[in-house]
Amino acid sequence: MNTAGRLGAYAAGLAVVFAGSFAAGGALVPDETVSAWIQQAEELRMDQHPADGQEEHPAPAESPEPADTDDDL
Repeated sequence: MNTAGRLGAYAAGLAVVFAGSFAAGGALVPDETVSAWIQQAEELRMDQHPADGQEEHPAPAESPEPADTDDDL
């Protein structure tokens, strides 16, 4: 079996595994659990956003100018 055939078989195997996992997840995870996950994710996203009118990140304090250290002149 040449390299292209092996890579094709590997890709086909991965596709079967992912499709099977997707189907099993849809069949085994209850809808209530999915709803709870979605609600929890939305609440976390809401907590991370600032209130209207506020900056997302405060402006950094201005740093002082570096001292001139040209001793070679």
